[in-house]
Amino acid sequence: MRYVRVEFAFPPSVRHPMHDFLDDGDGWRSDLLTWRRLPDETFVTLFRVVAPRERYLERLRAIDSIDRFETAPGDDAFYLKAYDRLGGPLETFLGAFVDTEFLSVPPIAFRAGGRLSFGVIGPPDQLRDVLSAVPDPIDVSVERIGSYGGGRRLAGADLTERQREALRAARRVGYYDVPRTGSVADVAEAIGCSPSTAGAHLRKGEAALVGAFLAG
Repeated sequence: MRYVRVEFAFPPSVRHPMHDFLDDGDGWRSDLLTWRRLPDETFVTLFRVVAPRERYLERLRAIDSIDRFETAPGDDAFYLKAYDRLGGPLETFLGAFVDTEFLSVPPIAFRAGGRLSFGVIGPPDQLRDVLSAVPDPIDVSVERIGSYGGGRRLAGADLTERQREALRAARRVGYYDVPRTGSVADVAEAIGCSPSTAGAHLRKGEAALVGAFLAG
């Protein structure tokens, strides 16, 4: 099976208000676990949210397109089921992947700075047509094309999603190039946090990978 991971950048003009909310805190994120479009064109969605619950829900209540929602607690996050009448570019974006052979590999990760990324399984030769249907001015970048191996583990190591994000960004900005062409500050800018936080994510992620390699 062929696997493609894609990242999208939504400018403020076409960004959902709750996506904008993630800019307010370091490390805040929401992961879309599953969604469905109902016959009345409402989208019902299930999210895992890492952000202050009451502040998040206060902002959510102010959005006219949200018909209703309910929540459930988690260990370090909370779960949100919402009914949203999206419309506009965001609905067009989701619609680009409807009626295709692509299967999304959850979660669809929403991050600060209007970033959204997810993986899909399907024929790479059809990817160009799908991505061409993504509306302007959403930017698209393909992060990886390869074989699907299943799971969400890296080299046998248990990493947090934030550590994985920092490691991927570090490779992308040249932090692991020889000679090094990117800095911790570049990683921090890429993932929307402070340099000290980015450095901590990198150190913990690297330690987990080295430990898993030496134990293997």
